[in-house]
Amino acid sequence: MKLQYLRAFIVLLAGLITLIINMKMGRPVTLSLLIVLIVLLIFYVIGTLVVEILQKSLEESNESKEESEADSTEEESEEKEETIAFAFDEDEME
Repeated sequence: MKLQYLRAFIVLLAGLITLIINMKMGRPVTLSLLIVLIVLLIFYVIGTLVVEILQKSLEESNESKEESEADSTEEESEEKEETIAFAFDEDEME
C-alpha cells in the first residue's frame, strides 16, 4: 500500500522527459505523441515490475522481523521460567 503511487510517478516522469526531448528536437506533434504513447506503455510495464518486486521484498522483511520478534519473545519467556524454577529450587533447599 505504501507504493501505490510509485507506478504513476515513474510513468509520468518518463512521459515528461520524453515530451521535453521531443520539443527540443522539434519533432512534429503526431510523431511526438506516438513516441510518448510508446514510452508510457513501456514504463508502465517497468513500473509494475518495480512495484511488485518492492512489495515482495517489503513483505519478506516484515515476515522476518515478525519471526525474530517471536523468537526473542519465546527466549525471554523460557528465561523467566528457568529463573522461577531456580528460585523455587533454592527455597526447597533451605
